[in-house]
Amino acid sequence: MNLKALKRKLATLQRQLHALTPADGTFTDASRPPFDAKKAEIAAVETQIRAIETPDEDDEDDEDPAPPDAATAERQRVLGIQQATRAAQLPTALADAHITNGTTIEAFRALVIDELVKTQPPRTDPAQAIVPGEDAIEKAIRGASQWLAIKGDVEQVLVSAAERRKEPRPTFDPGEFRGMTLLELAKHCLELRGVKTRGLDKMALVAQAFTYRATQSTSDFAVLLENVMHKTLQAQYAITPDTWTQWCARGTVSDFRAHNRYRFGMFGGLDALTQNGEFRNKAILDGEKELVTLTTKGNIINVSRQMIVNDDMGVFMRLLTMLGRAARLSEEIAAYAELAKNSNLGPTLNDTKSLFHADHNNIGTGSALAVNALDADAVLLAKQKDVNSNEFLDIQPWVLLLPRELLGDARVINDAQYDPDTANKLQKPNKVRGLFARIVGTARLSGTRRYLFADPSVAPAFEMAFLEGAAEPVIETKDGWNVDGTEMKVRHDLVCAGVDFRPAVTNAGA
Repeated sequence: MNLKALKRKLATLQRQLHALTPADGTFTDASRPPFDAKKAEIAAVETQIRAIETPDEDDEDDEDPAPPDAATAERQRVLGIQQATRAAQLPTALADAHITNGTTIEAFRALVIDELVKTQPPRTDPAQAIVPGEDAIEKAIRGASQWLAIKGDVEQVLVSAAERRKEPRPTFDPGEFRGMTLLELAKHCLELRGVKTRGLDKMALVAQAFTYRATQSTSDFAVLLENVMHKTLQAQYAITPDTWTQWCARGTVSDFRAHNRYRFGMFGGLDALTQNGEFRNKAILDGEKELVTLTTKGNIINVSRQMIVNDDMGVFMRLLTMLGRAARLSEEIAAYAELAKNSNLGPTLNDTKSLFHADHNNIGTGSALAVNALDADAVLLAKQKDVNSNEFLDIQPWVLLLPRELLGDARVINDAQYDPDTANKLQKPNKVRGLFARIVGTARLSGTRRYLFADPSVAPAFEMAFLEGAAEPVIETKDGWNVDGTEMKVRHDLVCAGVDFRPAVTNAGA
């Protein structure tokens, strides 16, 4: 290997040595051996460089060369310093300073290693990057959050929500925070920031904990409370049962303006070629549209200083679970309110007619819940045509929605092997067996009216839309001004709307 290649290798090894050097200069048992090995490799390369730059004095066959004069030696020193500087990609000002000071080339090479450690940027290779651990504040918030979950008796809510979402089971190990009151946690958050709490009474201490900021962000104590409350709210929301998801599609909109939901016609079959073998042009058919506009639902609750001093976290967490349940129920209420419009015939569509209307051919002849009646309803659903009435859609029922009082009979009819309405039930097969994949009975409906829906993921009649797909409620925190403490606003942006009459049939029953 020639001199130039050796010097390039030396520069590379020096950069690698820098990467192995801890930022704080402290080595561990694991990090020291690689560092020493790389340093030994650098020393070996430097020895090879010196062997090339210095004539071999042990060759007895050669005459001793004449020692270089002072001018030649100086040129070699200057050239060596400059080459080492360029190879290590260090500033030329560094080389100029040591050339002026008369630093030897050997001393300068040793200095280059120290200079690289100070000037080279840290490695960004993700495979070898050093990831810093949590600081004291992050550890405190994590541990205290787990204790507040235990203190507020919401561990099972959080575990059930994780199972529902198929997420890892949460752990609850509060460590040093176990047994702390809310007042003690507030004091701890202040002391972690170096705030002196001696001499503060309870109300002043809590007020300081709510308002103190190390930066422009929210106070640590408020972050701690918001963290636990947000998880509790969304966990309770996740495990609260509903029925609208069985017969409504889930959608998204980008803002609060009216958004169109389009329905297009079908082309029907392909046309035969003309006598001359030409293809015919196919006209693009007109479509229909419905509008979807978001609304915002929410409430504000107050975490007061008195609540913190009285250590009422259990009461407050129960309020949060109630709000999480309320957020889910707000969706359920919105869906059934939309269905109940126009005397339970659904919302008015863009054609000025209710979703269920005689002109839409989706109202069955009134009949009691029975095999033949459900079969007739399914036939009516299958006969719906596309927007331009060109082609049968042949929609199959997926969900049967009806009052809770009729749920048991509906299940018997749907699951029976033989027709339960005949006198001899072992002789006539049940022609609607397994017709419905879902049967939903709800106390929100009354009377005998029933609804048949297609699979909402394939052909939705109703849609529940959320702002930018955010289907879960959120909590926002603001320091109280009119109230003594912190205000927590629970917000949920949603809307339920009818989008198409064709994938649904209703029957008033008897």
